[in-house]
Amino acid sequence: MKLSIVLGALALTTGTALGGAIVTHEDSFLAFGATMPYGSGNSNSNFTIARNSDTFGDIEIGLKAKERYVGDLTTNGAGRYYAPAGSPTNDGISSWNIDFAFALSQNAIPANYSLILSVDFDAGFGTQSWVTLDITQTLQNFFLNTSSGGDSQNLNFSFWSTSTSGLFNRELDATNYMAFDANAFGEYDINLSLRDAAGAMLAESAIVVEVVPTPGSMALLGLGGLAAVRRRRRR
Repeated sequence: MKLSIVLGALALTTGTALGGAIVTHEDSFLAFGATMPYGSGNSNSNFTIARNSDTFGDIEIGLKAKERYVGDLTTNGAGRYYAPAGSPTNDGISSWNIDFAFALSQNAIPANYSLILSVDFDAGFGTQSWVTLDITQTLQNFFLNTSSGGDSQNLNFSFWSTSTSGLFNRELDATNYMAFDANAFGEYDINLSLRDAAGAMLAESAIVVEVVPTPGSMALLGLGGLAAVRRRRRR
């Protein structure tokens, strides 16, 4: 049985610290240079960003979705990204990844923050089944060398398995991974939040990835529909 939880604190407009975080859609994640600090091939463009500040200085966190091996996805400019369905390498891994990133002041103490990533694995429109990960260690590991960092993950990666994620309330498939169909059409809600030592929200970015048919499959569907109409007319 699939269990769901409602994370009321993860609303896009939530902001309880210092007047709340500003959420914008930007061409670049401003704290970084031309490339992201977590691997080659990851651009700093097309993020949905939340900014704030605390006693240490400026805070910036961001989310995006991108097409694997291709680059940035089409977006409506307000946090909704349009990804093609399917698995480009026919290995079950979906065509799109989630990129998350953060930047804090060099004066910040990483132990004073927690970084939380939540994903709705239910592809249905208007239905939700959340998995929430505490990825604070990711923030602290990057902070050993730089005040900014992040990662790129796929919903088919072992990042979401019970051995690594600390997930709760979601069915697993036969390989102990999250139950996720790369070919399913629908939408996935994703939230990234940064909290202070007391648990108060400092910044939150929220996006939606809408998985749609590829142009080729749409053309095939169109041809199939036309053929069906022709068959009915012949009868």
